[in-house]
Amino acid sequence: MAAIPLPPYAPDIASLDATVSGIALNVVPRADGYGPIRAPVALSTPLPDACRGMIAVVSPAFGTWVYFAGTRSGLYRFNNASKGWDSVSNPVRTYGVPDLDSWQFALYGAQLVAVHAGAPPQVMNVDRERRFRDLGGGPPRARAVGVVNEFLVLAGLVGQPNAIQWSDLGDPEFWTPGLRTAGHTADLQIFPDGGAVTGFAGGEFGIVFQERSIRRLTFNPGSVQVFDTSIVEENRGAVAPWSICKVGPRTFFLDADGFYLFTGGISQPIGAERVNRTFLAAVDPLRLKQTIAVRDVYGPRVFFCYRTRAADPAQRSLLDAALIYDWQLDRWSAANLVVQAGIATATPPVALESLTGTLETQALPFDDPSYQGGIPALGFVTADGRLSLLTGGPLEAAIESADAMLARPARAFARGVRLDSDADDWRARVGTRETLRQADPVRWRDETGPTAERFAPCRASGRYHRVGFRIPAATPWSYASAFDADAVPEGIR
Repeated sequence: MAAIPLPPYAPDIASLDATVSGIALNVVPRADGYGPIRAPVALSTPLPDACRGMIAVVSPAFGTWVYFAGTRSGLYRFNNASKGWDSVSNPVRTYGVPDLDSWQFALYGAQLVAVHAGAPPQVMNVDRERRFRDLGGGPPRARAVGVVNEFLVLAGLVGQPNAIQWSDLGDPEFWTPGLRTAGHTADLQIFPDGGAVTGFAGGEFGIVFQERSIRRLTFNPGSVQVFDTSIVEENRGAVAPWSICKVGPRTFFLDADGFYLFTGGISQPIGAERVNRTFLAAVDPLRLKQTIAVRDVYGPRVFFCYRTRAADPAQRSLLDAALIYDWQLDRWSAANLVVQAGIATATPPVALESLTGTLETQALPFDDPSYQGGIPALGFVTADGRLSLLTGGPLEAAIESADAMLARPARAFARGVRLDSDADDWRARVGTRETLRQADPVRWRDETGPTAERFAPCRASGRYHRVGFRIPAATPWSYASAFDADAVPEGIR
């Protein structure tokens, strides 16, 4: 019989729609099916405390990647030679990141600005300075920060939750508002409606997320207001500040009812009737704000990592599940990554002192470009506090087919199934049922492996057949697209 494509992942309706799947775990969508997610490989030693935000930036002076991380009480810079974390905290400032809050970062030239609600904004020149210091000019405490044009913008202000404030043009350390007659452009904008500001995304123009509004922030040179702040969408906002992820013209975010994509007009629902209900049933409602979004450097995808109700209550910073959205294919998948934070980054340069063995025993010549780093990589701080890159072997993958009538309209007897994949190894189990009613459960047979002919044997009689495939961890593979069934009709009754 003809190969049956592996269906798109839409667990919200998988029990009612026989054309979608309820399981696509530790895989990413592909046009022809699914591909693997690689396992995290530790790059660093553990942070001294749970990670509460991080960023990877390119040094303007040296062109190399630099990693920074924040914890409840400190700021740290990754040491590429020792693979440890050097403290770069302000020596005269005590940090105390509130519960459900995290550090947020923005790079203004060579100045890295770090904010959270419990301390004044911090700044450090990534090329010249070894410690953060208080940002000059007396800026307010804020939960979010971004750069628009040549302005540094603070949002989620502690004293004015429904306002944003920006620095002088070209001077991130001048914050006195309203001195227009003296040639300054620093100012404050209080929004009369829409609720508290919950997040901000910078760029050529700014996007202000409130509890119930989305506004566009556009620089208007020479105007009294400095910025035009127009409402783009009402009754829509972001509930999780770190779920806001801007990728070119696209900004992804999480609202109270699910996932959305904003491109400048009305937000597009990307999770409705596919993953939203499954997500909302699984996420810890008290920790919804901890949901983060990380751009995947390997493809047009975003990872949404969140904390489930089943997460360890003793480790409140852990996010123990993820949903992956491919905006090019408009498809989803899932992963069981357990992380604290994530970054889109690239590999760091290799320090000579970190190499093992002798110069003569190195596998690569010293002019090999991999020593320079800069290879795109997706990074997460894992449960043990180590910065890890997804560069290992494939994670164990699980993909389930939709229900199929193999001998329509008759019942069928399946003798084996074959996965259309280049995986070196895989396993399959076959389930059957007589109707598509929710009250009619799937009866699963034991899992089997493929024979020399690449068929996994089974003995499964039923009107509807469903196949669950498993690709063991570390198995080399790049695609899984469809399956074949060796089945014969049994007759109609």
